[in-house]
Amino acid sequence: MNSVSDRKNRPNAFADRIAGFDDPSMGDERERDVILRAYTLGAVVSTYVFFALGLIFAVLGAGLWSVLIVLGSIVTSGVISGYCKRENVDFSMAMARVSPRRLIVGNIVGAVFAIVWVGAIVFHMSEGYPLIDVGMGNQTMPSAPPSTYSIAIGAAFGFIIALTLMTISRVRKIKQARAEAAAAAYIEDED
Repeated sequence: MNSVSDRKNRPNAFADRIAGFDDPSMGDERERDVILRAYTLGAVVSTYVFFALGLIFAVLGAGLWSVLIVLGSIVTSGVISGYCKRENVDFSMAMARVSPRRLIVGNIVGAVFAIVWVGAIVFHMSEGYPLIDVGMGNQTMPSAPPSTYSIAIGAAFGFIIALTLMTISRVRKIKQARAEAAAAAYIEDED
């Protein structure tokens, strides 16, 4: 039976039940490892599917409503970060250790999605019709003034600023990880 102290020591017990970590379906240690890696892959793929759906809806004329779909993709990272925080794991530190190749590929894929997505919305707003008209958008929408392109310029600057801030944060976290590793090695040497 779970006592109150067990609940305090297991802050993610409810999340573990939702994910089925304590379920017999997890199998032995090897099967659990494979299943957890599959869950991880599923989360990454679903994030890209959300991005793709947002892009498709923007191209078809759903315009700004596609923002809701793209924002839905943030749920995955929020859940992961929250779970780690409740288990006293510094998720931002773990993300700082992402291999440079994976980081670059992820940023390129994200940038391409963002550029095409914002471009489709700007096109729809400026021309009055979507790139592919399937009756989802307002077909009689008047052309927007040229200032509509400021959305694209703002999005580009926002992307550059976000990328810069993420890079600065990553460099700081890497330095922190190296300092912690050096301190741990120094303590081991003293023993």
